[in-house]
Amino acid sequence: MRPAVAMPDWFELHIINALPNNNIPLWFHCASGNKDFGYHILKAGDDFHFEFGMNALRSTLYFSHFWWGNKQNVFDVFNKHLIRHCSNTKTRYCYWKVQIDGFYMGPQLDQLSLMHSW
Repeated sequence: MRPAVAMPDWFELHIINALPNNNIPLWFHCASGNKDFGYHILKAGDDFHFEFGMNALRSTLYFSHFWWGNKQNVFDVFNKHLIRHCSNTKTRYCYWKVQIDGFYMGPQLDQLSLMHSW
């Protein structure tokens, strides 16, 4: 739940599994320096999301590690350099979509760019 005090930069980050539903689970683990979401399986079509505020030093960082079959990748899903890929609305939305060829990011699901390959 969002704090009562207005935050200058409030973000909502989504990770969506757009992989084919072929019984190979997408495992992932996301964390920051002070928040660990643990290990999860994201089923095809599902959306894992969380909200957070940017800290005063603008050093907020979240990373995720993904596993799908024999493929894996780990990278920052949020840092100050990735903000430009998020929406410029009151709540700034950041979407990640996991596909067969890699990881796409953008401000909306119809405005995604390939950021990382498997």
